[in-house]
Amino acid sequence: MDGILSTFFGTVAMAFAVGSGDNLAMAVPVTEEHPYYWPLHEAVQNLPKSQLTPQSIMRSLNSIQGLPQDLKWPVAGLLSSVLAFVGDGPGDDADGTYRAFTNILAVHSHLRKLYSQNGDEGYLYPFLNPLMIAVCRRVVQVGDIAASYSTASMREQSSPRSIRDGARQALERSIQVASAALQGPEWNQASRADYTVADALWPLANLLWRMYAARRLHTQAAELAKTFSNLVPSEEERLRARGHVLSTGTLAESYYWRGRLGIVLLDFRLARRWLEKAWGVAPDDGWKQRQSILIKLIPAALLTGSLPAAGVLEEYDLPVFAPLIEAFRDGNVPRWRALLEEHRVWLRAQHIWLLLFERGEIIVWRNLFRHALTAYYLAAPEAPRKLCPTWVFVEAARTAFAGSGELEEDLVLEDIICVLSSLIDQGLIMGNISYSQRQLVMRPPEKGGGFPRVKDVAPRRVQAIS
Repeated sequence: MDGILSTFFGTVAMAFAVGSGDNLAMAVPVTEEHPYYWPLHEAVQNLPKSQLTPQSIMRSLNSIQGLPQDLKWPVAGLLSSVLAFVGDGPGDDADGTYRAFTNILAVHSHLRKLYSQNGDEGYLYPFLNPLMIAVCRRVVQVGDIAASYSTASMREQSSPRSIRDGARQALERSIQVASAALQGPEWNQASRADYTVADALWPLANLLWRMYAARRLHTQAAELAKTFSNLVPSEEERLRARGHVLSTGTLAESYYWRGRLGIVLLDFRLARRWLEKAWGVAPDDGWKQRQSILIKLIPAALLTGSLPAAGVLEEYDLPVFAPLIEAFRDGNVPRWRALLEEHRVWLRAQHIWLLLFERGEIIVWRNLFRHALTAYYLAAPEAPRKLCPTWVFVEAARTAFAGSGELEEDLVLEDIICVLSSLIDQGLIMGNISYSQRQLVMRPPEKGGGFPRVKDVAPRRVQAIS
């Protein structure tokens, strides 16, 4: 047999024998950049198919010392699938790239069979983590390439949708292993081991979340987030025991995807919680990652009453937010609307336009009215602090919209009463409107006043009626 093949088999077999996950991942060529890839490609091209079957490779493995007998057959199957993937090459047309995709899926299938084998003391081969992550990453890459070349109809297995579904399902099967419950002695042993399958959960989930985001599979993304919430032991306990094996960038990305999901679902409090955790662990030298987190965190923080420092916007090259924050703070409703329209394309590309549009304007109105109330009390210090005539808010709206071109006739109370009612309904104003007396009756100052802080306002929860 060709020398490069013998060296390849021996390196892989030795890594399996000693349980060295890092050496195994470095030995298996899943990308064209790997030093073994093209030499193996050439060697495989010059050999008959009969010498690349698991049976033939099994005979070669029998001559290698140290590899347990019960591992030889599954390792032979894995090596055979790797050689098929390398031998056929990456492809440069629809047929070739689809063949490369089916080949890498076969590699993943053989690897997962080993990865999921369980014994009395837990999973038998947790050292496969690095290789499993590398193969899953390659499944996604090759799948994207094959889908971009495919012109098959939707019902065919080689269609772009079917290819991407195949890649997604491969990752989901790997997640099932990495997220399995670990209890009692099994967890005690795994938490102290060099490798445990649980360590692969975060990098695999990041790949899957990215895929869900690209295909707008928000329901599946939410289910994956629930997987983390339901881990046994909990995610926090796993990180306390195994956090040292994860890079901070990987963990920050995991938090980021959960925060991004909150943005998509218009749950800005959930979004802020996860994005602040992502910001807290993101590496200081990961400028691009920190910028991505900020792009989602700033809107979530705005809608919960926090304004970022101007220096942060400058440091991370986000000048688009400066005028938005100014309009938000000042309660400048027409300016807010104009800026959302002006930057609509960029904001939509960042998936934050809808959140700002749907949830932001009502708080801008709240800020406008709060400033008007403050100015009214300064001008009339003798006025009772639990009452405010509604003309104050009408006049504030007139001033804000003057010169904006949005008004065709003069503003009156009926034009803004729906806004006031909505603010009261959402708890952003604590009080009620006395329409006959043209007064806003508010909670007294000693009980918190009529305009609570935005961060203290509990979101409404709608209970379904059965």
